[in-house]
Amino acid sequence: MSTHPFEEIEGLTVTETMANAMIADGIEAPLPVQAQAISDILAGKNVLLHAGTGTGKTLAYLLPVLQLLRTTDKLRVAVFSPGAELAMQTLRVANAYKDADISSGAVIATSSHRRQKKRVTKGTQLVVGTPARLLDLYQSGKFKGVRVIVLDEIEPILASKEAEVLHQLLSRSTPKVQLIIASATMGRRADAFVERFMGPECVRVEPKENPFQHSIRHRGVEVEHVRHMEAAAVRFIEENHVKRAIIFVSNPAKLSYLYHFLQERGLTSVTMSQERGKQNRQRAIQAFRNGEARFLLTTDALARGLDVPDVPWVVHMDLPASVQAYVHRAGRTGRAGKEGTSVVIADRNTNRQLKKLSYTLDVSFETVSRVGPL
Repeated sequence: MSTHPFEEIEGLTVTETMANAMIADGIEAPLPVQAQAISDILAGKNVLLHAGTGTGKTLAYLLPVLQLLRTTDKLRVAVFSPGAELAMQTLRVANAYKDADISSGAVIATSSHRRQKKRVTKGTQLVVGTPARLLDLYQSGKFKGVRVIVLDEIEPILASKEAEVLHQLLSRSTPKVQLIIASATMGRRADAFVERFMGPECVRVEPKENPFQHSIRHRGVEVEHVRHMEAAAVRFIEENHVKRAIIFVSNPAKLSYLYHFLQERGLTSVTMSQERGKQNRQRAIQAFRNGEARFLLTTDALARGLDVPDVPWVVHMDLPASVQAYVHRAGRTGRAGKEGTSVVIADRNTNRQLKKLSYTLDVSFETVSRVGPL
């Protein structure tokens, strides 16, 4: 009987459920970050997965975590996510790959606190959630038995008001927890956290290949005036035959206007906004996934960690507030070794910011000729 490609990773056993989930997801072999990290996580080491979005970080920690839950008595795992959408997406992946007898649940800020407390008990083995809700469980005594903690995208977690409680949790002398960090970006605050809580023996998984250089093409569209932004986007979409894209807008108030602008021109779109509520946002994502809508309009906060396969284009209706935000936006394309294009539509006043992005990320932006109104 032939060995499953993932079983070439030392210590990993691929169950029938995992194998079927990989077939459904089109996964044939481990990505580099998975091949490097899984054995060390299984060995109980603290592991830092510092790799770009779309490089396979989620399965790099979930596969060994699920195996540990199968084989270790009374083990519990907590996965911290900075936002509700990312938490629910992680839970969906975990549920697809886990054995039926592993209990799992989510605690997120957008759902009923009381219902979640009933659903996630002291015996739930895998708990995924936002920092406030997870740390509330800790303070109410429902975190007992948690020996593995995963921080998925550490920067916004450390920026939250609950960060101090997390520090208190990890500062306890006993019991010590295995700490796993999976993050596309690492700033000074995150570096200091790793040094303090993960120690010198922390295993750092940092693939040499930068997907931003090899998998994503970066383009810039200069617009004569900010009032021409939407028209420039439509012209670019039509001239480049963009059939499917995630479109980012920094200002949530502009989502509705852009949605109607695109719809009026026959460009079917859906929006993710805070006002729409969790269920409506999930319906929007599903409509985009199954092809009912060509364009998904969203903000940085709501799209963090969003994983929709085969998105060939990301369009930025403005420059994001930081280099890290651009990484997370552009990382919605060019995932799992596939190619994609990230397009920034901005006026001439943002040239300096675009040059900073280019220098910091070591990528080149192909500049498209200046675009005026339709």
